[in-house]
Amino acid sequence: MTSLKCSAHNCCYNKNSLCSRGAINVEGADARYADDTACESFRDQEECAVKNSADSCCGCETVNIDCKAHNCTYNEHCKCTAASINVSGDNAHRCCDTKCDTFSCEC
Repeated sequence: MTSLKCSAHNCCYNKNSLCSRGAINVEGADARYADDTACESFRDQEECAVKNSADSCCGCETVNIDCKAHNCTYNEHCKCTAASINVSGDNAHRCCDTKCDTFSCEC
């Protein structure tokens, strides 16, 4: 599993910069830059408040990461192999407002 730090503090899964989801999906099939990626698992706090789904969970230091960014150096068979990643999205309200800062194009 990969160590994850996340600055998308508006995400209902973000607990003190850790992810309470346990597994995330990173999108960016044609990505050449980190800005072309996104955390597909991002959910705005308002959306989760309605569902009341993530409030009681704790953040995880490591998570499984399914990665659709096929050009990324760390992508092996759609799994992230980086030791650690950073997901950013300081003011995110949608998944497209986030990105995988660790993305490195092997192109």
